[in-house]
Amino acid sequence: MSQPAPLQQPIVIEPLDAAPYLGRMGILIPDVVAAIKAGDTWAGSMTSHHPVTAAGLIRWIYVVGTIRERLAGTRLWIGDDPKNRPISGRTDGTYTLSIAGGNEVTGIADHPKGPSAARRRGKATEEAVNGTVPLITVHALRGDIDDHDSDLRVQPPHGPWFLLYYRDTDTVRMEISLPVGFKNGQFTGWKVRVILDEWRPDSGSARPRDIGGEDVDFQVVQVG
Repeated sequence: MSQPAPLQQPIVIEPLDAAPYLGRMGILIPDVVAAIKAGDTWAGSMTSHHPVTAAGLIRWIYVVGTIRERLAGTRLWIGDDPKNRPISGRTDGTYTLSIAGGNEVTGIADHPKGPSAARRRGKATEEAVNGTVPLITVHALRGDIDDHDSDLRVQPPHGPWFLLYYRDTDTVRMEISLPVGFKNGQFTGWKVRVILDEWRPDSGSARPRDIGGEDVDFQVVQVG
């Protein structure tokens, strides 16, 4: 089933403006990069002897663990696990941050719709997004979208934000973005996308088995 088009184009915060923008949420880019690096290092340690899902899974585990530890160290955030979904939440209740692998358009600022999750998300994610983010804002109904857009470019709106990452051939692209809504296991669009500079592993680093964002490749073979 195709995903519905977003009601309006996402507001895109470019990498040059990402640090001060995320800083207003209490998120430091070096902490995000440390999490991405940890995930790539551990994904690269998985060999052909490990299950085919190991690299992608261990990447996600260490990105989640590292960013939650770093955020907790600021004392502005605390880890939580609603319905076994690991998140970080601002202690004042204004923001949450979850982690998800994205598809190949993750971190590409000029894409018209923005990324999808690499794999369908569950009911807990749907409830977290749709229970917090309105599909049609009061500003849109009143017709003052331009003024509202200017506000959103200065102050991150409250809600459930997601750190999305995608391991390409030689880089990891990433963004921290606020979804418009969620349906049928996928995000329906993005309200704000904060694009971060891509991260490049050292030239001598091991090449993880989940490059391209796909750590499982099933081949259907007819027998008999």
